[in-house]
Amino acid sequence: AMVWTVVTLQVVGGLLVAIVVKYADNVLKVFATSFSIIVSCVVSAFLFDFRPNLKFVLGTILVLVSTVLYSRPEKKKRKK
Repeated sequence: AMVWTVVTLQVVGGLLVAIVVKYADNVLKVFATSFSIIVSCVVSAFLFDFRPNLKFVLGTILVLVSTVLYSRPEKKKRKK
């Protein structure tokens, strides 16, 4: 049952990445893949008693911050 849970998570993550690539650009694909890794970690923590270390937590924070910064609307510069 555990193996099928992991396989299902990876399949769903792959399908989500395919959808993002179809309707968005490559940079968003990278963020979707990173988000998929984070979701897999959270699910693994509950199902498999996974304990992330400090490097993993810092990497997760960097992914989330970069995703937020990328998705913010661009400020228009005034012409002088």
